[in-house]
Amino acid sequence: MTNTVEMGKSGRIVLPKETREKYNLGQKTKFIIREGKGEITLIPLQKHDNPTEKLCGILTVEEPIDDPKAEARRYIRKKLE
Repeated sequence: MTNTVEMGKSGRIVLPKETREKYNLGQKTKFIIREGKGEITLIPLQKHDNPTEKLCGILTVEEPIDDPKAEARRYIRKKLE
């Protein structure tokens, strides 16, 4: 799907309704903005009721982790690079 949108005076853009519905985007949706190779990419952040459950099982470790949240953040940052 390719659409054209126009930026307003304050730098805002409006995503077409079809795109918002397709990706289940609402008013408070937050995005990661990635720049590179002359392009800007918007990546919607997904909210989960219990994010710890979503992270369960994605890491394999050889030793116990002292700070699981910090380790999960490092893993996610690495995946987003």
